Amino acid sequence: MAVSKSHIKASRQYEKRNPDRTGYNTLKRNAVNFVSAYAKEGTKANRYVTSDYGKKHYKEDLAELENLIKQTLEELEN
Repeated sequence: MAVSKSHIKASRQYEKRNPDRTGYNTLKRNAVNFVSAYAKEGTKANRYVTSDYGKKHYKEDLAELENLIKQTLEELEN
């Protein structure tokens, strides 16, 4: 189903009125998509993380993200 011009216009207006919320949700969505890419077979994201390049870097990058998350959680608790 195609999205109407009025729907797109309303979405852009919402984004302008709520920049922090839409920006935050974009960051979160990107992080979740990266982390869950391996399990989503048949998607572009899965193709990227299972490519020759992805196989060399994905596990290491996930571990790096895990460490960053742990550090940030500790900082937020203080």
